[in-house]
Amino acid sequence: MTILTVLLTVFSLLLVAFVLFTIRVCILYVPAVIRIFQERPIFQPTQQEPDKSAEDVALVTDDGLQLKGSWLPSRTARSVGIIIFCHEFLSNRWSARRYCEPLREAGFDIFTFDFRNHGDSDIQPGYEPVQWVSEYELADVRAALRHVIARAAERNHKIGLFGVSRGAVAGLLAAACEPSVAAFVTDSLYSTHLVQLLYMRRWVGIYSSYSWLYPIVPSWYYAMVGLIAMRLVERRHKCRFAKLERVLGRLSPRPIFMIHGQRDNYIVPEVAERLFELAGDPKELWLVPEAKHNGAVDVAGDEYFARLERFLRQWLEREAQGGAALHAPGDDNRGKVQPLPLSLGDTVANR
Repeated sequence: MTILTVLLTVFSLLLVAFVLFTIRVCILYVPAVIRIFQERPIFQPTQQEPDKSAEDVALVTDDGLQLKGSWLPSRTARSVGIIIFCHEFLSNRWSARRYCEPLREAGFDIFTFDFRNHGDSDIQPGYEPVQWVSEYELADVRAALRHVIARAAERNHKIGLFGVSRGAVAGLLAAACEPSVAAFVTDSLYSTHLVQLLYMRRWVGIYSSYSWLYPIVPSWYYAMVGLIAMRLVERRHKCRFAKLERVLGRLSPRPIFMIHGQRDNYIVPEVAERLFELAGDPKELWLVPEAKHNGAVDVAGDEYFARLERFLRQWLEREAQGGAALHAPGDDNRGKVQPLPLSLGDTVANR
C-alpha cells in the first residue's frame, strides 16, 4: 500500500468515526439542548403603572401587525434628545418608567413601545416568542425607528437607543443598520450563541457519563451541536434567531455603554465582557457589584441614572441647538428609516 492509500484509509475511518459519534451525540444530547433552549426564565419583570400623561401612538410593522407605543415627554422646557426604549422579555412598554424617569427630568424625550405578543400590541398567530431574538422582534424595532426618526427630523434631535436584556439585543441588531441612531445603552445584554455555548459546556456533565471527554471537546463542536438544536427550535417556532456578534462591529464609531450585573446568574458577566471585546470604540462597560439580571437599576440607584445621563448628554445633546420638547407628538410619516434588510440573513451578515 502506498502512503497516500494509507492516509486516505485513516482519513476515511476518522471521518466515519466522527459521523457516528455526532449521530450519537445528536440522539442523546440534542433533545436536552432543545429543552433547555426553550425554557423560559422563571422570573417575572417588575410591572409598572401606565403614565396617563403619555401620548399613545400606533405603529405598523413590515408584516402588518399593529404595535402600541407611547411618548413620555421630557419635563424640561427644552429637550436635549430622544431615547427609544426597548423593554425586556415578558414586560411591556411601561417598564420604561423604571429606567427612564430621571432621564425625562434631565431633558430627554422617551419613546417606548410594546413588542408583538406583549402588552397592548397585536398577537402574531402561531408565534410563541422566547427570550432569544428573532426576525420578528427586529421588525418591531424597525417600526419604532421609522416613527421616531420622523419626529426627530422635525426638531433636529439626536436619537439614542436604550434596551434591557432581550430588548437590548433586538435594538442593537435593528439599529446597527440605521445611522440615525447616534448612541446605544444596554442593560443585561447577551448573545444567543454565547449563552448557548456557555451553558452547553457547563451542563454537559449532567447528561454525559464520559467525564474525561467533554472538557477536551473543542468549542466549534459544541457550536455545531448547538446550531443543530437551534435549527430544530427555529422550525418549531417558525422563526430564525439572530446572531448579535456579527453586527456589534457595525455600531462603531457610534458609542455604546454596556451595563451588567456582576452577580447575574442568567447571563454571567463573562458574556458581557466577550461582547464588549467585539464592539468597536468608543465603548464603556460597567459591571455593577451585587446586581443580578436586570437588577443594576435597583442596586446602583442614583449612580445608575447619573452615569446614564452623563453618557447620553455627552453623545446626544446638541450645543446651542436645543429643540422644543415633544409634548404632543404625532406621526405624519414624513421621515423615513434608511432601508433595513428584511431577511434575517442580511441583518446578521458579516461586514
